[in-house]
Amino acid sequence: MKISIDLAPDAGFDMSPMIDMVFLLLIFFMIASRFSVQQNIELEIPTADKAVVPKERHERFVVNVLEDGGICIYGSAEPVSADDLRSAFKREKELAPDTKVYIRADQDTDFKHVRQVMSIMAEEGLDDSIFGAFIPN
Repeated sequence: MKISIDLAPDAGFDMSPMIDMVFLLLIFFMIASRFSVQQNIELEIPTADKAVVPKERHERFVVNVLEDGGICIYGSAEPVSADDLRSAFKREKELAPDTKVYIRADQDTDFKHVRQVMSIMAEEGLDDSIFGAFIPN
């Protein structure tokens, strides 16, 4: 009885697609971590005795109100105009109708600047917001 022996090379495992996926995941996580770091700029947040830590703070649209009244969004340190804020709210509302806002204001900011942000929110139909505050020990 004649037994045939296959001398063809063994089928190998191609690592190229796996390496591509690893690089894509690496790029995704680098970009995603950059967005989460950029949300907060340095502000002297006021303290509040009755403050509570919200569960969904990181899922909110962050608006920073600077001491001089400048408004920063998307973690940028560059202030934007009221019209830019309005269009950003409109864009967020279109993407997610139940958009929630996290307002962070410097402790020395006049309330009129925070009220301006809240007025623009109301004009764009956004009514769910929280304010950033430190809880004293």
